[in-house]
Amino acid sequence: MKILVKTSMKLLFRTRAFWFFLLLTPFLSTLILKTKFDSSAAYISGFTEEVNELAGADEKVAYFGGKGEYVVKVYDASMNVLSDHILDKLAKSGLFFVCRADISGEDTDIAEYINSRLEKDGFEDRMGAAILIDRDFEEKALGGNAGEALTFYILSEDKRSEALEREITFQLSKLTGFVSDAKMRNRNVSAQDIVDQMNIADEILPKKEVVTVAGSNGRNLSKEQINVKTQIGYAFAFMTLGFVFCGIFVAHTSIREQKNGVYTRISLTGTSTLKYFISKFIIVFFISLIMTGVVALYSIILSEKDLGMSRLSYLAMIFMMGLIFGSISMLIGILMGDVMSANVAAFTIWCMSALLSGLYFPLDYSSVMLKALSFMMPQKWFLEGTEMLFSVDNRVFPMLICITAAYLAVILSLGSLGLKIRRTDSWGNS
Repeated sequence: MKILVKTSMKLLFRTRAFWFFLLLTPFLSTLILKTKFDSSAAYISGFTEEVNELAGADEKVAYFGGKGEYVVKVYDASMNVLSDHILDKLAKSGLFFVCRADISGEDTDIAEYINSRLEKDGFEDRMGAAILIDRDFEEKALGGNAGEALTFYILSEDKRSEALEREITFQLSKLTGFVSDAKMRNRNVSAQDIVDQMNIADEILPKKEVVTVAGSNGRNLSKEQINVKTQIGYAFAFMTLGFVFCGIFVAHTSIREQKNGVYTRISLTGTSTLKYFISKFIIVFFISLIMTGVVALYSIILSEKDLGMSRLSYLAMIFMMGLIFGSISMLIGILMGDVMSANVAAFTIWCMSALLSGLYFPLDYSSVMLKALSFMMPQKWFLEGTEMLFSVDNRVFPMLICITAAYLAVILSLGSLGLKIRRTDSWGNS
């Protein structure tokens, strides 16, 4: 077995493409970890207790409700401090996602405009409800008739519509109450005065305290940790590309040995199929070790803050992931017995596994079937391990070791069985 490993390693080191993936993919993975960007919006719920200003009435709001938020689209033709205050209170209630479109510049009749607008949005957009604030909202509000200048449209069967209606009624009645109080005192007040008085009154009320709890997985990551996790996901994507093709290069040597009759001569020496396949796995082991060493060398420019974990933990995950993907691509290549088919299969494995594992975008809100497929991908478990390391969960490495051992056991079994089948077929054809 020593001779088999030594000979294959020499052939591998003579391959220029092998050195390309060995040196480039660790560099790209390190570079993506060094580049800082904010990707938390894709993982943290898009809900915000602020009024979201739209670029215009044509902007779609359906995208804001992708995670179950109750979206309210507001057509504001008034755009004054009173409408600002009312919408701010709706948003801060924590129940609704408020999006406002400024239509104060529309020259057409507001009633005709909103009818055509809602008819269009009913087909091309999706929201829980819509609110129209008329041009004379401030005038009507200071006259004690704010409800006459605000129209509420229910556009879904969501039960939260009732809560929205009650909240609007409460805010308008509060506004009317302050205006009536000012009239009783024979005071001439402006819209800003009314808003100031309502803000003073709100300060007396108990403050709402938002407590963030962990999700179903029991882990609650900060915004910074989510950003680092996303970057590590991209780094894993580059590294798996390198491991997959390095494994394919090992398979190329085996394919040549099968076609040139070398494998047959090796079998005649008494070397079992399992032993032959294990020799190729040992090569993958050394390649994973070498590539992890290259990652360690490049990671000198990274701090533990960039990684979000200890350097040793990160390198250990890279090494175990390398063993899995190098072995999988080697298995596929050996079983296919053709260099071109093996290359296409390797690239397909890399693309699909990275996509389904959630390396590029979260799959938390995907279908049950897609989630089940995701947990069949090795990268998914290493992303879970990343979260566990961020949460200082001591079970992370026992879990990853078991996952790695399970994949390798299946790969070794299928590899030796596949070679036996191919050998039997070749004898039958001859």
